[in-house]
This record gives sequence, structure tokens and C-alpha cells, in this order.
Amino acid sequence: MEELKIEIKELVKVFNGKKVLEIPSCRFEGKKIYSLYGPNGAGKTTLLNILAFLIEPTSGEVLYAEAEIKSSAENKRNLIKEITLVQQNPYLFNTTVEKNIGYGLRIRGMAREMIRERVREALSMVGLVGFEKRKAKELSGGEIQRVAIARGLALKPKVLLLDEPTANIDEVSKSILERVIAEVNRKYGTTVIFSTHDLSLAYRVSHEVIPLFEGRMVASPVENIMQGQIIKFNEVSVFDTGRVKLEVVAESPEATRISINPEEILVSKEKISSSARNSFKGRLIQISDEERFIKLVVDIGDNLKVKITRKSFNEMGLNIGSEIYLTFKSSAIKVF
Repeated sequence: MEELKIEIKELVKVFNGKKVLEIPSCRFEGKKIYSLYGPNGAGKTTLLNILAFLIEPTSGEVLYAEAEIKSSAENKRNLIKEITLVQQNPYLFNTTVEKNIGYGLRIRGMAREMIRERVREALSMVGLVGFEKRKAKELSGGEIQRVAIARGLALKPKVLLLDEPTANIDEVSKSILERVIAEVNRKYGTTVIFSTHDLSLAYRVSHEVIPLFEGRMVASPVENIMQGQIIKFNEVSVFDTGRVKLEVVAESPEATRISINPEEILVSKEKISSSARNSFKGRLIQISDEERFIKLVVDIGDNLKVKITRKSFNEMGLNIGSEIYLTFKSSAIKVF
């Protein structure tokens, strides 16, 4: 499959007078997997919709294979055939799985036998062989997502766009869709761009992670985002989330959000003496093995994600329910 490169230049999107996306420059090379990582409201869906021609940017350019899309209506029509977007909450027609997957192929005039072959191949990839005659209304949430992605795969696009493909679905479907993303890229050379708020998924599946926050690309993924207000503004200010108070370095008393780098949080079983201004006792509520490190979720009033080495985890003998201390400097907190 010939690759299709995408380049963004000075892209801006404004909704109701508010700038929701501002990306000066970004390039997606062909035949690679990219993840757009960020929280809700980061601009991930807006960017995917622009790339899929569903909405127009307010200003800026999107170049496909070095050709600006507005240069020719025919060029745009041809490109639309090469790019498929699967929405987070996809719509299936009230008919069989087979007819749903073959819909796009039928309107393109493909022969019936070829359609049947494409449908079988797509169902095999998403682990739903035997579901051909199943009605869409009989499917679970995870199965609906897999059928929607199979419908996109059947078109064999050069670029496959997936909006939160693993959100709110069962673990079996999540595992299958992770495999599908890697397989379609490896087998067909398809460029895959997917959005997610799951950082471990982003690193596990994609060749490149593109962190987004409040409509802008940021240098590193933003985690431990909290909302609140500055209640004391000074050389060292106090940020109140309503559940915990943290000492921060703020440039403005109007700040309403913070994020805390999970790699800069020190974990201990006893309270330690330190120059760090923030120290909280919490309860360990989640443990996940991320291969390169262990990720903990600790309830300190708000939930904080923390990354520690496997060695440290084993030495402390941590378990769900363990009471531990989290200590971090004001400089570990970004204020927005």
C-alpha cells in the first residue's frame, strides 16, 4: 500500500469564540502508529475530525501527500476514500453485522463476492467470525466497537483514525483491539492515528505518542490533573482542590488546574524528613505492572498516579490497602 503522509501547519480551530485547538506544526509519516494522548477536552476528537474532513479548521493547513486539501475538490474526494474514522460511540444500522461491515463497500460499487471476502477478513481480524448474521441490536458495547472497526478495516484505508477505541468496553475487546491496531499496521502498512486517555496503552501500541493538553501539543504527557483554585498567592502559593491543599509555584492567582508528574512523587512507608513542601498519607487502591515500572494509584483525598521501580515496589512489600506516604516538591506541580 502506498503511504499517505499528513502534515499540519499553523492549525487553529475555534468553537463559539473559544480556541479549542492550536497546533503550529505536526507531521504524521506513513505506515506508522500514532496515539493522541490527553484528558477530556484536550482537543483529540477535534483533531481527528479535522483529519477526517468532518469539520474545517478555522485557519491553517492540512497537507496530504504534500498537497493542500483545499487545492482541488476532486483531490479532496479522492482523499476521503483513503481515510476512515471510527467514532468513540459508533452508529450501526439496524441490520446484520455482515451488512453493516459491507455498507461502505456496497456504496462504492464493489462486487458481492469481493464484499463477502472483505467482510470475512475484517471479522476474522476483530475476533467475530460467525457473527455475520447477528443483529446489531444484539451486540454488547465491546462487540459494537469491534464491528465498527471491522467496517473501517473492510475499506482498507491508507489512514485509519480511531477515537478512544478502547474506552468503556470489556477487557476482552480491549485486548483484541490493541492487537488489531498493530496487525493492520503491520499487515497492510496502514497509518493508524488513535486517541486515548490511557498512557500505558499509548506507549504499548504506538510508534509515537503525541501529548495534547487544552488544545495544544505539550512536551510530555500530562497526568494527575486536578481542578481547583489558588487560595493563597505568594512566592509559594496554595492550590485547593476542595479535597486537598497543595503548595505550588504559580505565576497567576487565576490558575484553575494543576498536574503532577507521577515520576517525581516519592513513595515511602513512613513519613520522611525532606525539603519537599507536599507530603500526604494515603491508601494504595490500584497496582498495575507497566513493564518498565509499577504504576500505583493512591487515594490522598484525590487519587494520584505514581510510578516506581519494580525493585522499590518489592522492597516495600506493597499491597492494595497499604498505607503509604507521598512526598513531592512544588516544582513537580505544573500550574495552568
